[in-house]
Amino acid sequence: MALAILVTLEQELPDPAPAAAYAKADSGKAVAREADRLDTAARTVHVPALTFFLSESPAALIAQLKEEGFDPAKMRLPPEQWFRAADGLQSVRALIAHVSANLNNFKQPNPILRDLKAAEALLTAADAAGVRFHFTKVNR
Repeated sequence: MALAILVTLEQELPDPAPAAAYAKADSGKAVAREADRLDTAARTVHVPALTFFLSESPAALIAQLKEEGFDPAKMRLPPEQWFRAADGLQSVRALIAHVSANLNNFKQPNPILRDLKAAEALLTAADAAGVRFHFTKVNR
């Protein structure tokens, strides 16, 4: 299984088409694979890194900890954090511009751009609907 970084919305969008298109695009693997380079790029263009927007639901964390043999009752789990879609859009759009202008700095820029543009479309719809988001790491 490959790691992916996906957009998670706080609630469903009034128009489900952008979310359906995002899910169909099977995005997030290239962003996860190049997360370190993208974080460096975000610092270069002075926007929050995509990993800044990472969060997880407590229920998912508990399930993961139990699966790995830990007792979540003995741990303090962080609350799930939600961010304004406009803030995520700022970072995603800046990264799209940066990757496009510096193709040779990335191993596979086209898949990265595809993932970022899919996230941009979903975050644009979320921003218009006033829906908050966070990125989530998942194994696919």
